[in-house]
Amino acid sequence: EAEEAKEKAKREAEEAKRAREAEAEAQKEAERAAKEKAKKEAEEVALAAELYEGMVKLTVLPPADVEQMRELEKYLSQVQNLQLIMIEGSVNAGTKMVVSAEKPITLIDILREMPPIERVVKEGKELLIMLKPK
Repeated sequence: EAEEAKEKAKREAEEAKRAREAEAEAQKEAERAAKEKAKKEAEEVALAAELYEGMVKLTVLPPADVEQMRELEKYLSQVQNLQLIMIEGSVNAGTKMVVSAEKPITLIDILREMPPIERVVKEGKELLIMLKPK
């Protein structure tokens, strides 16, 4: 019996040790995830605050119908110091737009505030726009 009790105590100690190790690993993973989330949020804030001036290429990713594009054009035309220079469409590649900012503006932040826009992503010098589904 004493031997069984010893074995049982040993197993319980090992299980407790594994549980502590798993808890410590879960804590580390949670900290990593929190740091990654904070980093991503900081990058988003920095991106939103980035100033744009001069010609900027926008690509509205498909699907986007004519009505959605007209609504987007309407909102773009209301932005102070921003002019819509060109629009060209393609079924597969989406709609390409070129806008010109006369003065430095936080274009990404402005675009993200527009009701028809779901998401704006910077890819190189181009801004990719995803419209909200109908």
